[in-house]
Amino acid sequence: MAKTVFQKVLNRLGDKPANLVFQLSNTPLMRRRLGKRYSRALDRHRPSLPKLEGIDREIVEGLRRDGVFITSLDALGLPGSAEMLRAAQKVAGECTESARRDADAGRQFICAPASATVDNPEIFHWGLDERLLDIAEAYIGLPAAYDGLALIYTVADGTELGPRQWHRDREDRRMIKLAVYCSDVTDQGGPFELISREDRSQGVDDHYVFEFGTEDVLNKRLGPDYSRDIVSCTGPVGTVVFADTARFFHRGAPAFDKDRAALFYGYFARRTRHPYYCQRSGLKPREIADLSKGLSPRQRASALWHKTLPTWLRLIPPAPI
Repeated sequence: MAKTVFQKVLNRLGDKPANLVFQLSNTPLMRRRLGKRYSRALDRHRPSLPKLEGIDREIVEGLRRDGVFITSLDALGLPGSAEMLRAAQKVAGECTESARRDADAGRQFICAPASATVDNPEIFHWGLDERLLDIAEAYIGLPAAYDGLALIYTVADGTELGPRQWHRDREDRRMIKLAVYCSDVTDQGGPFELISREDRSQGVDDHYVFEFGTEDVLNKRLGPDYSRDIVSCTGPVGTVVFADTARFFHRGAPAFDKDRAALFYGYFARRTRHPYYCQRSGLKPREIADLSKGLSPRQRASALWHKTLPTWLRLIPPAPI
């Protein structure tokens, strides 16, 4: 009972508990400790990393080199892809009217309700395919946590707010966001964009300063010619984009000529550096546990990663997007 009351109090504080712990974890002493622990974990796990072949290896090599790799559902050839895409397009269609109302009301971030994932488990399960977990683990360097998904709907209103501004994600030191386009995306249709130039002003355990990439910030961090390395990920329905959204500035470009619907799956290390900036799918722990029933031990461990955190970290509510 006391734990429940305490949790309710923390929930009322919004992102304040998460931001406080974030600040404490970035004191010089804690940065050094966490950095050493992270380096040891990478060294210990290196001999156990998956051995990849074919397009899976190309994806990891592309992420290491450019921070982004563009392919398609057909090229990946994962089982259940057609069913997943059909379900996602159905959900996107059902969200169209409410998404446009939300956009008219000034809402910056619009995604399908978590209930859509519960009602369409094939969308959730697709992201736990063993090959995807192999790709994520090989790139991240540690066993991968699966943070679920969000179906993000971008209304073609030309606005440049929230995630449509250049930014870096806060979940971990390195991570993968996997986007699946549920509609055709042209250069005027809100493509995912990434600046293929790593922000080296922020080392693995240097100060973590997350700020929108204004022109001044990008010039300072990436150099005045950063625009030469902007990758605009256009493509037809079924286009798949792998990107490291922690190390590289990225955005969903404003949409002008057509609404965009895309699924975004998230992966990072199970012992992520900033767990209180994760869990953004909107799913309740009980719902994730139910969706994970019948899966392999590895898949369940990936989906239920939050359970392995220390108790005090599990009590901190995820910061709102």
